[in-house]
Amino acid sequence: MAQYRLYRPGLGPWGGFDDLRREMDGVFNRFTGGPGDVRRGVFPAVNLYESGDSYTLTAELPGMAPGDIEIALEGNTVTLRGERRIDYTGEPGAVHRRERQSGAFRRAFELPADVDTEKVEATHRNGVLLLRLPKTPERQPRRIAIQTS
Repeated sequence: MAQYRLYRPGLGPWGGFDDLRREMDGVFNRFTGGPGDVRRGVFPAVNLYESGDSYTLTAELPGMAPGDIEIALEGNTVTLRGERRIDYTGEPGAVHRRERQSGAFRRAFELPADVDTEKVEATHRNGVLLLRLPKTPERQPRRIAIQTS
């Protein structure tokens, strides 16, 4: 492992940390496939974000029909399941490159708050699944009367 001088003349008291950061970035990139890439073996790629009253989850599922995707919601955990099949339609021979993955998948995401299961909406368009997951209405404060005897 390389040795680092955390102070280097001309770079200020924290300049050596740049070298350490670059080294650590290199270590992480070897495991994740590089900056911005989805880790190898993680399918489908998912984005999950929150707006005021709901969560939105998008999942890239190219080549899959809506009937091949199962969505389950239990409490505040949403689970996507399915199996992606890629049929080889060419003539038998050597495969020169295979990047598209196939097989069963299961991805589960825990949301920070419960979801109103009656109002969940799912759409599938152009290979992208879009889930709108409305939050449960906040409980209104309840005023408690004090009984006198």
